Amino acid sequence: MKVAIHQPHYFPWLGYLNKMASVDEFIILDEVQLSDSTNMCRNRFLTKSGKERYLTVSFEKKDYMKKRFCDVKLNKEVNWQQDHKNFLIDTYGKLPSFDEVWQEISHIFEESYETVYEVSMDSIFALRKLLDIRTPLMYQSAIDYCKEAKKNDLVLSLCEAVHAKSYLSGNGARNYMQVDSFVKKGIIVEFQEFSHPCYPQAFSSVFIPNLSSLDLLFNCGIEMSRYIFWNNIRKQ
Repeated sequence: MKVAIHQPHYFPWLGYLNKMASVDEFIILDEVQLSDSTNMCRNRFLTKSGKERYLTVSFEKKDYMKKRFCDVKLNKEVNWQQDHKNFLIDTYGKLPSFDEVWQEISHIFEESYETVYEVSMDSIFALRKLLDIRTPLMYQSAIDYCKEAKKNDLVLSLCEAVHAKSYLSGNGARNYMQVDSFVKKGIIVEFQEFSHPCYPQAFSSVFIPNLSSLDLLFNCGIEMSRYIFWNNIRKQ
């Protein structure tokens, strides 16, 4: 069984979903800490002028680094849902494919959430449905692993706990991942070889990669987005 492991992201980019669709089981890290420098609570979009903009889910900053990600509360004093909703409608609303995509994600801007984790996971569920990704999800909190393990050892402990035969790692981990420790446990380490597919973007004549996957869906529609997404996986 091949597994991949990752924190939840807010409407993640195509590389995240590519990794999810390329394995037999995908483990969600719901007990790690939230980091401001990751996309656990944000992602990038294009404005109508072709500039990049982050949409960020606002959360309570007090002691958040001492909490599990699944326990970090939303900042109820900031109406991020209305802000994100207004931006997406204003930016993508006149594109031909907007309505079919919007009906699958609009609930995220109406639900009464308590934690950032709930928001990020609902955004992932929506994208899984839109792109027809059926890889089973497992949750760190539901796995019997070594709770004291960190970084490389945490990944290894989770792989052992679910009896993984191979682990698909992000390419960026090549320089620091201790592959030998996996080999000693009989686990093959593979590194993701992801080449970002190009598609027409309404607001840029030069293709801008690494945006939220919603950019593909709004620009190309569900059927074409699925074709682009899965055809890119077949090329790997």
